[in-house]
Amino acid sequence: MKNWMRPLFCVALLLGLTAPAFATTGILNDSEAPGSVLLFHKFIRGTVTTADQGTQPKTQIEISVTCPKGFLCSDFQTVRMHAHWVCEGFESFPCKVADFNLSSSVKGTLFFNPENVQPANVFSIPTPPCPSNGGYLIVWVIDAFGRPIKFDGLIGDAVIRNSADSAGAYNALPIQAASSLATGAVTELNGNGALDFDGSEYQAITGKIFGSIKYDRINAMTGSASIQTNITFLTLDVLSNRLNFPTFVDLNFYNQDEVVRSTSMNFTCWTERSLRFLDNFNPTGLDESFGFKGLVESDPAVKVPVNGIADTAGPVTLIGIVETFELNQFTGTSNREYSYSLNNDGTPVKTRFVP
Repeated sequence: MKNWMRPLFCVALLLGLTAPAFATTGILNDSEAPGSVLLFHKFIRGTVTTADQGTQPKTQIEISVTCPKGFLCSDFQTVRMHAHWVCEGFESFPCKVADFNLSSSVKGTLFFNPENVQPANVFSIPTPPCPSNGGYLIVWVIDAFGRPIKFDGLIGDAVIRNSADSAGAYNALPIQAASSLATGAVTELNGNGALDFDGSEYQAITGKIFGSIKYDRINAMTGSASIQTNITFLTLDVLSNRLNFPTFVDLNFYNQDEVVRSTSMNFTCWTERSLRFLDNFNPTGLDESFGFKGLVESDPAVKVPVNGIADTAGPVTLIGIVETFELNQFTGTSNREYSYSLNNDGTPVKTRFVP
């Protein structure tokens, strides 16, 4: 070895020895590519009656199947999936789930809803057992024996109708299986019966969010909002049908002039909150008196132990969407709405979803 190369070799060796065991390269999911898992951030129960389309579900789930990159699919190849409605929990109430199976084919599309009403091409979907009528949906590909497998071909979206006069939509979050696995391989490697999002079974996701925010507009005469922004948060670190530790999130909100207002919130498995009442429904002052538009940035989310619940404390995943509603000032119903996903900091968090 040439003398001038020795220092470089020593530096490289030291870097290799001190590199973190959970490096980010190659283990984070790609939110724009089809996945073996699909995560729908939000569903709500119920129906609305529209003037032009009649009765419609408040939530319409749509899943399409593509052929994984580099894989040769056969005509009308069957793709099986398993799904869980996941409900919001509370300190003394479990995060209840209802599970069901789905089946489609490559290039096929499924559309269904919690109410089993038209339009749909899948029926007999179990009713989500959610006390607050909301939660999230997770779907993953399985084989003929019900085992989770790698098949990075799922994409999807959800249409949400919060009123008869308005509708919004968002894209589901796809999560790919580990890059080391072949298409069709069983992803359950450690026999724990869980979906592990750590780069070995499925690609990892993160525990910190960033996003652009429209602050609420308050009617001075009525005190009600004519523009309202809601944030939906969820974690994949869930024990299904069991009590879970609450997830705590510290949040910094900035207005357009970089003035910061800090607050925090906690939730169990899933929640939807308006900006004005994030902190256990206490007023936050996050309206146009603070700023017209701004930025929200979280600290890493953590689960905190309470009351002897059998769960794991520490860093957890945090995923979210933002919805802004332009409301009828007389009825409070939504005239227009728009939604978008929150961004993340690219730092993976080891995650385990226990069905």
